[in-house]
Amino acid sequence: MAQIDSKQPKDAKSADKKIVKIEVRALHGRTLWNAVAKRLLLPASILIILVGLALAAYSILQIVSPAEGSTMSIGLKIASATLGVLLTASGVLGLFKQKGKRLMTLGALSLVYAIIILTATAKMGAIVLALGIVAVVFALFYIFAVDGKYETGLIRFFREMTGEVKKLTWLSGKELFSHTLAVIVFVLAMAAVIYLLDLAFSSGFGALSNIKIG
Repeated sequence: MAQIDSKQPKDAKSADKKIVKIEVRALHGRTLWNAVAKRLLLPASILIILVGLALAAYSILQIVSPAEGSTMSIGLKIASATLGVLLTASGVLGLFKQKGKRLMTLGALSLVYAIIILTATAKMGAIVLALGIVAVVFALFYIFAVDGKYETGLIRFFREMTGEVKKLTWLSGKELFSHTLAVIVFVLAMAAVIYLLDLAFSSGFGALSNIKIG
């Protein structure tokens, strides 16, 4: 009992030290991120404006004079041009230092829209595919820059989630094996029970259907 009692405080102290180390690392990472991220919004806004203008210009050019063998429909070309305008508007508002929530909403909308367009146009030419990938990447960059500048909570959420995951105590190999074996045995037992019940009911209903009354 004395050995068990002495072991428990040691485990508690080691767990506390682990939590303190994780919190110190998180604080250091937060400080470093805040110092760097505040300077990212300007280049992110400029880059997203350039990507938006390139995408809008290319899409409008394809509407006016489509290239030979182009498989993009008019609807997709209009949607791509709209995405370019949305990216450009997000970047312009980022340059004028609008409210953080407004910029985050525009950035998130641009990212979702870019992913949809990229999915729809993935097999419609290398240029369209490249522009879609660039739009998704720079929309993500813009979102992170907005969050770092105005601290809207996105990075903090992921940082706290990662910190909580690191604090978890994972199962050992033996425990994982025993738990997995118990689940497999339970599933097989339930499958056998269901099979026997199904067999019994089907046989019973089959016998009842063969009974002739009168």
